[in-house]
Amino acid sequence: RFEITSHTTMTFQTHPSFTLLLDQYDGFILDQFGVMHNGSHGLEGAADAVAAMKEKGKKIIILSNSSSSSEATVAKLPKLGFDPKDFVGAVTSGEEASHYIASEFGGECAPEKKNKALFITWKSPKVP
Repeated sequence: RFEITSHTTMTFQTHPSFTLLLDQYDGFILDQFGVMHNGSHGLEGAADAVAAMKEKGKKIIILSNSSSSSEATVAKLPKLGFDPKDFVGAVTSGEEASHYIASEFGGECAPEKKNKALFITWKSPKVP
């Protein structure tokens, strides 16, 4: 848990080209939906941007608010035009929520806890 003790103003910049940013960072966290793809196919230029990052040795992580597991998220990449080997991995809200529920309410991670919770999500028939 954390507490914000001071207020800071965030500023955002618009960059004319992604390639100008490549040499400034060692790694990138890419939001999945709307940045990499639209749910059906990869967005124009996204696969090329990932390839450019990988070519320069950058570490790439996918961030998603999907209820799916990280494994399921990575498994969907080929049909969207991406190579799973280009990514260090993925972090999904569904997987993070399941870890939290297990640690706070019991399960294999904390069997001594007596609280109960039910994690409800959907499973795509096309993804393990």
